[in-house]
Amino acid sequence: MNKMKYWLLMGVVVAGLAACGDAEDADTTDSVDSTPTESTESSGEKDAAETSDVSAGEKVANASCVGCHGGDLTGSMGPDLTNTSLSKEEIVNVLVNGKGAMPKGTADGEEEAVAEYILSLQ
Repeated sequence: MNKMKYWLLMGVVVAGLAACGDAEDADTTDSVDSTPTESTESSGEKDAAETSDVSAGEKVANASCVGCHGGDLTGSMGPDLTNTSLSKEEIVNVLVNGKGAMPKGTADGEEEAVAEYILSLQ
């Protein structure tokens, strides 16, 4: 019976690690593109766009992030996302390029929206 529990536990661990990706493919550099961007949107348009981004980001996070960061994103196998010190640009960089065990490209082209959502959790 103990062997069965052991192999079941090992299967769960392997499945969990596979869900988070292969660390060898992850880019571990901390480079961030700090090129400022200009916005031509008015304040009202910008607020509506940010609200839309947060909503879209939440949907992507619920589909892609909860497996490693937990259902409430306070950390599990991955770190707590509700108390991050990263800027929006740094979060986007991690989503695009990966970092450590986190694979690159986890936001399905919605990196800006996911970054807005993560920052809204602060």
